[in-house]
Amino acid sequence: MRTASRLNCMRLPITVSLFAALAFSQDRSVPLYRITVVQRALKAVNYQRRAGPTLVDMRGTVLLPKAEGQVKVEVKNGYTEVDATFKRVEPPTQFGTEFLTYILWAITPDGRPINLGELIPDGSNKGKMRVTCPNSTFGLLVTAEPYFSVPYPSDVVVMENIIRPDTIGRVEDIEAKYELLPRGQYTLNIKPQDLPSARMAPPPGVSMPVYEATLELYQARNAVQIARADGAEQYAWDTFAKAQQFLNQAEITFASKTDFNGATSIARQAVQAAADARSIAMRKKGGPR
Repeated sequence: MRTASRLNCMRLPITVSLFAALAFSQDRSVPLYRITVVQRALKAVNYQRRAGPTLVDMRGTVLLPKAEGQVKVEVKNGYTEVDATFKRVEPPTQFGTEFLTYILWAITPDGRPINLGELIPDGSNKGKMRVTCPNSTFGLLVTAEPYFSVPYPSDVVVMENIIRPDTIGRVEDIEAKYELLPRGQYTLNIKPQDLPSARMAPPPGVSMPVYEATLELYQARNAVQIARADGAEQYAWDTFAKAQQFLNQAEITFASKTDFNGATSIARQAVQAAADARSIAMRKKGGPR
């Protein structure tokens, strides 16, 4: 019977949002959150190669306390496989109209975030992911985001990894840099009412292709709006124009109701192009990306 070796639990600095208050606008349709940000430590494991698969748990923060998950991690030749299951993952729009999806992140000992992929819960608030990570030492967390291709996690951290008694790891003396991850910049220039798509929800009982296409289309609208608000139309007009073109094409394809998979693919291209345009614009302006 295999016994768990000692763990390399490094304290990685992240930020977690705590609700200070929840209020509603006069028409009671747009939630307004006042969020207090506090520092929090995340435990990371140096997963041992040739040790076989091992498990870590995911636990909800105060923002999503009922959420939980289990992650099987295995170091292979040149990469680490991450196989995760989640449950009780409620819709992200409860944290603000701009938040349309969840992202699973690996955080390295030096505080570098790696976007592992999008967590899309089904109608029962359950989700599965099977992704790879180039590193073998990291902590895991889940954040709410406006679209899938964000380069940094927002401060809306909803789940983080919890080390199990039987988690297999190896001790290494690695000093983590004490740096806070960049906080989300997505709502600084955008009012909630400027994102009408975020207040919508896919109709109940629809097929998964329709649901995914709807979600990706909302994210594409968000990404283009955010890029425009951050000056992409002025500072990265060619890339922004490409994003707008992809979005228009996705809207037409979705409206035809004949190729929802195609609409999903085009919408994701729009998101990526909009994210690139925003990054270019922010770099030229000297702001956060």
